[in-house]
Amino acid sequence: MSGLVSYGGDPAIIASIDEIERSRSTLELVQQRLLKEFELLDFLVDPVARAALALHAPVLLARLEKLKWAAGVASDSYLSTEARITKQLDWVTSAVAKHPWLLNVLPNQVRAALPAVLLAGSAAATLVDGKTARLMARETVNMWPALTTGQESSGEDSVAAANMVAVGLGALTRGGRVGAEVESVGALGMRGAPTSIGAIAERVAATHVTEKPTVVIERYTDGNRSVFVAYLPGMRTLEVGAGSEPFDLTASVQQLADPEKAGSQIAVEEALRAAGVKPTDELVVAGYSQGGMVAGALASGAGGFNVSAIVTLGAPIAQLELPPDTAVMAIEHSNDVIPALSGAINPLTENWVTVAREIDLHPGQSALIAHELDAYVETSKLIDGDDSVGVTRIRDTVLKKFEGLRLVETQTFELKPIDG
Repeated sequence: MSGLVSYGGDPAIIASIDEIERSRSTLELVQQRLLKEFELLDFLVDPVARAALALHAPVLLARLEKLKWAAGVASDSYLSTEARITKQLDWVTSAVAKHPWLLNVLPNQVRAALPAVLLAGSAAATLVDGKTARLMARETVNMWPALTTGQESSGEDSVAAANMVAVGLGALTRGGRVGAEVESVGALGMRGAPTSIGAIAERVAATHVTEKPTVVIERYTDGNRSVFVAYLPGMRTLEVGAGSEPFDLTASVQQLADPEKAGSQIAVEEALRAAGVKPTDELVVAGYSQGGMVAGALASGAGGFNVSAIVTLGAPIAQLELPPDTAVMAIEHSNDVIPALSGAINPLTENWVTVAREIDLHPGQSALIAHELDAYVETSKLIDGDDSVGVTRIRDTVLKKFEGLRLVETQTFELKPIDG
């Protein structure tokens, strides 16, 4: 067995998990209201009608309970186990993040200790089970602004939260810069269009392991229209500040709060323009980690490009609002902490499929091993053999972008930082 778990991408799904939960809550309220009709004093008012209602009540209550059970079954079938568990935690942290006054109901000593507890939890992310670390990271990013400022999350708060989690993972930040220069360094040999998700992941990996930070952009055409494909690397260094690479830690943190100001985002957009990508050209973007974040930002409108599909490997993109006509394949490892830095859960929509797999970790191993690119390439190859509806539909949508087209150009761009 592949060990893959997926959700989303299936147009047969007619309700989101939030809609199902609202329905279950409404059914519960109806049950409670019905039971209140049978208090002793109520029979003093129109006793005949009350008695008739009482005769029908058991059947009505049983039907309501059956509907609640059916909603629960639907909820379980729509989401993976990890996503369901996270959803139970997410409503608490979301409520605190949106309504900081809720913290006032906690005892002072508990409220005062929460930021330290979350900080310690994120710092322990490399010492605990990967899934636990993942939940720690997501909930820390979600709650940190409310706990430290008493206000709803803002861009700067998100940067602070992500910085804090990065520190907990052993990555010290100390300021930074944005901006990058793009230089074309030649073309690769023609290799044809990718015919699988695994092939796309391998091209992302080849971009990531180059000596210098690069972006590879392919152009396909049938003579009338062009489709461009961009392969983006992940974070290449933990360094920050002037002289660092565009895909550094500063850019990773900035991507979570204000992507358009991140050095990696600016660099990739410049590379796309240098490659001749116009706003009317169709663009497919694949990226690992920070590169996946850049792909998501491009799909959400950054740079003004026409992104029709993205494939992300281990990237936190759940916080982004992506157009419903953009095909999204988000590949994650269920015990990889990095995708959880979005502070949210990938949505359940017909254009977005999330495919997850748990990576085996030995006792004492860092949870960050689940984030390694080689493991994501292996997972991507397993996806090519998956026949679930959502995965098949989005996979075919992505790969059909190249049907009937021929590869006419492959350009490699070297990214250089700008001091500032």
